[in-house]
Amino acid sequence: MSSVRYLAVGLLAASCLVGQPCARAHEGHEPLPTKGVLVDAERGSLALSPTAHRALMIETADVTGHAIDTRIMAYARLIPARNRHAFAATGIGGRVAVIHVRAGDVVAAGQRLATLESLSLETIQLELLTARAEHELAARSFERIQALAEAQAAAIRDRSEARSRLEQTQGAVDVAAAKLRSIDLPEDVVATLLADADRPLTSTVEILSPIAGTIMHVDITVGDVVPANEHLFEVVDLTEVWAEISILERDVNAVAVGQQVELTLPAWPNERLTSTIHTTGMMLDPQTKLGTAWTAVVNPADRPARFLPGMTGQAQIVSGTSVELAAVPAEALVTNGIEKFVLLEEAATERGYEYRKQNVVVDGMDAGMVTLRDGSVFPGDRVVTKGSHELGGFFVSGVLRLSPEAEANMGLRTEPAALHAVDEVLEFDGMVDVPPGARTVAAAQVEGRITRMLGRIGQQVAEGEVLAEVSSLAALDIQLQLIQAAAQRRLADESLTRLKELDASQSVPRKRVWEAQTAALSLAERVEALSRTLRGVGFSAAEVDRVATRGEVLPTLVIRAPAAGTVVRLDAVVGQVIQPNDAVAEIHDSRHAWVRGHLTENEVGRLHSHDPADVARVRFVALPGQVFTGVVARRGNVIDARDRTLPVWVEINVPPSRVLQHNMLARVSLPIGTAAPALAVPVAAVVRQGVQPYLFIRDVDGSFRRRPVVLGRGDDRLVTVTAGLAAGEIVAVAGVADLQTASASIR
Repeated sequence: MSSVRYLAVGLLAASCLVGQPCARAHEGHEPLPTKGVLVDAERGSLALSPTAHRALMIETADVTGHAIDTRIMAYARLIPARNRHAFAATGIGGRVAVIHVRAGDVVAAGQRLATLESLSLETIQLELLTARAEHELAARSFERIQALAEAQAAAIRDRSEARSRLEQTQGAVDVAAAKLRSIDLPEDVVATLLADADRPLTSTVEILSPIAGTIMHVDITVGDVVPANEHLFEVVDLTEVWAEISILERDVNAVAVGQQVELTLPAWPNERLTSTIHTTGMMLDPQTKLGTAWTAVVNPADRPARFLPGMTGQAQIVSGTSVELAAVPAEALVTNGIEKFVLLEEAATERGYEYRKQNVVVDGMDAGMVTLRDGSVFPGDRVVTKGSHELGGFFVSGVLRLSPEAEANMGLRTEPAALHAVDEVLEFDGMVDVPPGARTVAAAQVEGRITRMLGRIGQQVAEGEVLAEVSSLAALDIQLQLIQAAAQRRLADESLTRLKELDASQSVPRKRVWEAQTAALSLAERVEALSRTLRGVGFSAAEVDRVATRGEVLPTLVIRAPAAGTVVRLDAVVGQVIQPNDAVAEIHDSRHAWVRGHLTENEVGRLHSHDPADVARVRFVALPGQVFTGVVARRGNVIDARDRTLPVWVEINVPPSRVLQHNMLARVSLPIGTAAPALAVPVAAVVRQGVQPYLFIRDVDGSFRRRPVVLGRGDDRLVTVTAGLAAGEIVAVAGVADLQTASASIR
């Protein structure tokens, strides 16, 4: 009967009769009874008399089914949706005459926001009227000379010159009209200027809202003189805002488009918003090393917006599939340092109560419920809740022997000690670095105003794909120059052709032919230079050809992707005025990502011992537990004066299913030598107490003993053991930290 402890002790019972305490008191309970409790520790059974049951105030609860999913906790901030956010500006300077709206006003697309008096506006109108007058004169001249030429009363040269002049003036009219339209001058005003030369000039231009939404900022006052590139209003459509979710680096690869997100905002603490991730970032923030994902939050249309840009809160990203598992209240779970278990109710009658200790494997905790992974507890069972920890105290282990459930809880893994070759390694920190050749920026080379954004973060783009459209007065001026130069070139080519025909009959001096050739060549070079300029600012070759050959004026230019890849950053919204070379988007080709490491000065000399054929081992914070291989591709030749380090680039082998984001942190282990095989264990197998290292060895009876050892050299994977371990002994190599905790609970 050694395994059965009877706690009914006559002397203690007698002491109860004379008013002495039966046992030490437990907080919130009557004194623990010493009569009516029967424990069989080996079988894990426990019986209580009704008196003991009442004294302990035992309560039980049903085991339920609970759907649980893997969740990632993150910080969230509401921002304007990129496709519902715009700035209002004109693209020309002037003085603010009238402001028609205030911050907080709701406006429609195209609604007047302010009136601007502008001398630049008058200048453009004068350009149009002058071009119109010159075009009318050129048209009448061409009509007259054409009639004379048909009657053979005018020279062919005169007709060609008149036609060239007509083409050039038509281009000037079209460009001036396009300029007025680009600064949002109403179409009827432009049409009137084209039709009626006597109409008074307009001295004011209206600043219009590019989208429907709410005025967030008014950055001007009446009388302010504003430059052409200043943003005067910010407009946000609050029918939908985005939650920008900041994700820890270790969780970045677990987040994907389509996953469910639950948002909680302090402004609305009793409301949980459910949405879906529609975009994930492809680059870590260089300062915070956080990844980013975005999800949409809709404001109901029938009431004022409740979810506003600037609000912050918590996000829970559901990153795993929901699974139905058995669940018990958190207070029902008992741990004695080694095992986690619950007490199942086997019987409950008037004569007594019986419970059975059941080891369990814990999956997780959610809303005060603990979910269990093993199949030993089922919905409908009853478990002890109140009083569970008092009763659990009867099951104390005197030896470190684990049940299968305890091993699963710890993630325990063992392997026999064996001989291994341990490398001498050079270890250093690094960061994912997309090389400059695979990292490009899309920008405009002329000043302009964004009229349309087509690119989005995470989008896979091909080289030349359109990312944004820009209205630019400077681009219109270049088109006019090309139209005029192309017309002059055509005239020069015709003149050269005629002179060559006359030169063949020696009817003109050779000098005139040479002069015509020089003029034609000069104009051809000018046309080609202007064409290159237009192609450089974003027009396609076909569009430039239409401008040069047909005199077509293109009102907007486009910003194209300079290379194929993934859009990782967008820096512009509709209505924003951009300067030459302002970055609108950044594109990465992550297939060519390297790890850039940094060696201190005292490590540089050791790098020469590295054989280029040896494979480096690379570990990432964002991909815990995974080891990638690579080779040193190149190294720097100058010590950085700021941090006294030498850069080293490691080209790594990454499967297509894994995407490395720029700025991810890494740890590189570079072999620089190998010793003869020796008895070694994984680094994770070693625990330390103070300076003394220990290993946990499994005996033949299945129990574990903590044994002190003496360690030798090690690398990033293995460490040699010079004393305290024999080859073939079974060593715990995973879950060792939990074993250390469990060993401290042995009594």
